[in-house]
Amino acid sequence: MDFATGRHAGSRAPAARPADSAPGTPHPAPAGARVLLPSQDRDDDPLVLPEVRPAQPIAPPAGSEGLRGLGLGPDRTLAGQYRVIRKVGYGGMGEVYLAEDLRLEKRPVAIKILHPREGRAMSSEQRELIRLNEKVMSSERQELVGLNHPDIIRVFNYGRHEPAGEFLVLEYADGLTLEEVRARVVQDPDAFGGVRFHEFVLAYGIRILHALGYLHRQKGKVYGDLKPHNVMHCGTGIKIVDVGSVRQERSEGPTTGDYRAPGVGGHGETRFQDDLYSLGVTLRELSAAAPRARGLGPESLRRVLARATHEDRRARFATADEMALQLRGVLRELRSLRTEQESFEPSPLFVQSAHALDGAIGSPPPLSSWAGGAFAPASPGLVPPEPGEMACGLPVPKTDPYDLNAPRLDRLADDDATALLQRIGGWDSSTELHLLRCRLHMALGVADRHTEALRPAYAEVSRARRSIDPRWAPHDWRIDWHLGLLALAGGDIAGARGRFDGIYRAIPGEYAPKLALGYCAEVQREWPQALEFYDAVRRRNHSLGGAAFGYARVRLASVEVRGLTDALTALELVPAHSRHLTAARTAIVRIEAARARSPLAPDDEALRDALHRLGPLFHEHGLTDPRARRRMETELWETVLERTPFRKLSELTAGLDERLTAPADLKELEETLSLLYRGLAGQARRSDLPDSNEIAEALIDRANKVRPLGFRHDRRRPWLGKRYRRILRDGLGSRSSPK
Repeated sequence: MDFATGRHAGSRAPAARPADSAPGTPHPAPAGARVLLPSQDRDDDPLVLPEVRPAQPIAPPAGSEGLRGLGLGPDRTLAGQYRVIRKVGYGGMGEVYLAEDLRLEKRPVAIKILHPREGRAMSSEQRELIRLNEKVMSSERQELVGLNHPDIIRVFNYGRHEPAGEFLVLEYADGLTLEEVRARVVQDPDAFGGVRFHEFVLAYGIRILHALGYLHRQKGKVYGDLKPHNVMHCGTGIKIVDVGSVRQERSEGPTTGDYRAPGVGGHGETRFQDDLYSLGVTLRELSAAAPRARGLGPESLRRVLARATHEDRRARFATADEMALQLRGVLRELRSLRTEQESFEPSPLFVQSAHALDGAIGSPPPLSSWAGGAFAPASPGLVPPEPGEMACGLPVPKTDPYDLNAPRLDRLADDDATALLQRIGGWDSSTELHLLRCRLHMALGVADRHTEALRPAYAEVSRARRSIDPRWAPHDWRIDWHLGLLALAGGDIAGARGRFDGIYRAIPGEYAPKLALGYCAEVQREWPQALEFYDAVRRRNHSLGGAAFGYARVRLASVEVRGLTDALTALELVPAHSRHLTAARTAIVRIEAARARSPLAPDDEALRDALHRLGPLFHEHGLTDPRARRRMETELWETVLERTPFRKLSELTAGLDERLTAPADLKELEETLSLLYRGLAGQARRSDLPDSNEIAEALIDRANKVRPLGFRHDRRRPWLGKRYRRILRDGLGSRSSPK
């Protein structure tokens, strides 16, 4: 994992026509190939590509057109081993011919030969290109034979044949170049899946990055001339087909103008990050040919390619692996938004937060809801978490494994910020240690509720910045992440949003910056932006409760008819294995109860649904705290009491979970509520609320008010005899008779 990353935006990708295509439909394509789209099953590998099938087998020799100048005899044999069949390609660096290896059972191979010099007028640029190509081939050809990666065309042999000159013998790949794919998409978007083509573009990129990573890490070489013409879609995979430009990093070699990175030397001296730039331009051209996808995905795609193609080499991705991680995240985001199915993969950079960040929506009603003797509120509360709570609850970056203190930091376990600061006080200085201290001081500052208390946290961020190489510190997103958290903790929402937006530019495939940006937009009441961020995160990862709660809060705050349904659906999708399941199911019950109490359009079905969810909430979904259970029961049964004149109690409770005690009639309902109110009064007395006594008295008053009226026998006194009962009855009867 490399944290030396930049945060820079590029130009917006152009929009295109909306379209899509059903899977399994063959489409004609250039070069006589057919395209078969993969299925869209939920569990499919998102990196799967369409299948490109050649329409015809290799054509037999027919005439010598295109073979002149090679100096071949009647048998058209090159170097006594390869029978040349026909020309199959022509580029700025050489000509490519299809041939058969006569020594290996006529295995099809590709022969690449430089442009003949004689008899051809060439510009100075062409002559320089041929010079560089000859230099690379003469110095690197032995190394090229040793390349062994499934996505790089194999070099079987090399040689010289007069008058053709130097040649390479390559693995033969039959398919479409990415330039042909792009042209096909422009002509017929459905041939490659319509908006789905953006996902295929990123799959191309990830596969190419695997190959570049192999060249960079294991061979110390650059590709040097990456462009759509040099990558082929063959079958269900890709091949980088023109390896004549592969060379040592910083060495001279051929490049192509539109794909050449700023900073490349005048003779093609290329660095590893320059290959990533060329790939970014390639992917941008391919993506621009497809219709625009919906949601946040296109913006994430634009940002990841903008970083790859930044003019400053240090602001680009540092390695091919780092760029591939972000492409994978954006691909899964595009896929989940298109299919409306989860496309989960754990974050490579952040630890998933244990905090639900639900605000009040996922918690049982607080005791203060019954202050003054009132019924529970008509709404469970749609207020987002406090900024300080959000700052402390957002995901934490994973520890850099190369940090001096990484082994010890990964073993720390203590929720007490003060105790942790004491324990790590004597450790040697390191970036990760200072960032941890920043978060601990921030937690203490939030608890102190005073802006000045955050000063120690800011000081630790400054120390962390100084511990990073000055060349890379301005591009380290971890620093901005912690500055964003501190701005949030101090209530500076606009400042925090700016920091998080910069991090979104640096790591567009990550959940955490989008969750933070969704919160900032929600607090600033920019509902469309908040929904877009929350939706992108929750669809990709149903377990991340913070996004589901944020989405539900914003949808409930809207006036749209579908708002309530969308909110409940988002919460329902939080799965059983999520640590936020209990809060999500609690929120559903409370929202349904509030829906039943609505003065504008009370909903009896919602109340019935809430009652029937109560048993599973208590016994299957994790709400085990008896105090919380009592508050939930109180809210629901008092809602039933309000609704009783409009619907019979027996109909509401029919089929209720047997683990719950359901009142059989109105009298039992009132007795149940009276007992519940008294129990809540006991909770209030034992709480540390500032107005606990007032709340307890209000609940006792409520219990007395709702309790059914009746005569009760005091067992300490003998019961009245029949004579006295008759006298009492007759006396009461005479007083009530009319005069």
